[in-house]
Amino acid sequence: MAAAIAVASASCSPVVAGEANDAEVIDGLQKSYDAAVDFAADFRQETELKTLGRTLKAWGKVQFKRPGKMLWQYEEPKGQWVMSDGDYIYYYQPEQRQVLKSALKQAFHSDTPLSFLLGLGNLRRDFKVTVKGMEQDHYVVHLGPKGGNQGVDEVVLGVERQGYNIGWGRIRDPNGNTTLIRFSNMRRGIGVKDSLFRLQLPQGADLVEIGPK
Repeated sequence: MAAAIAVASASCSPVVAGEANDAEVIDGLQKSYDAAVDFAADFRQETELKTLGRTLKAWGKVQFKRPGKMLWQYEEPKGQWVMSDGDYIYYYQPEQRQVLKSALKQAFHSDTPLSFLLGLGNLRRDFKVTVKGMEQDHYVVHLGPKGGNQGVDEVVLGVERQGYNIGWGRIRDPNGNTTLIRFSNMRRGIGVKDSLFRLQLPQGADLVEIGPK
């Protein structure tokens, strides 16, 4: 499920004269997300499964609302979705006819890099943050947990020069698998309703709880 919120590889060049310095990029990214109560976007996802020698592609639409709410609706694979209501995260694969449920606090601690995307974390307080250069008009920002590995090896964000929105992201897990997500058509502050994040169990599907409640 964590792979649904991540993003792939960038060849980085040094920050050139006239660009924002590291502190300005980090502060700009934090302020951008502090100001955004919600947003919606289209996404395209590419996951390289190193252990299987396969690459999986997916796409769809995503909506976020702070703190901790999100809904990823996949057009491919058709009918698949991932949702968080702020307390629990749910993952539905139609072919399995199961909705997997786990506690959000177990999946995303405040010092887990992906938690920043859910509005659960603060960059300077919770993460090791470094700016690694530029790629196609995006600052390349690396996030790492201060408390050591939390199930991911690396989270990298591509941050737009104008507005400091996240244009893409990449996550790499301890097995070397990487997931890249590119966002487009992003709309911020559109008034996403809380009702969107209430679980409606698909007809014929079972709810399966995983881990502690």
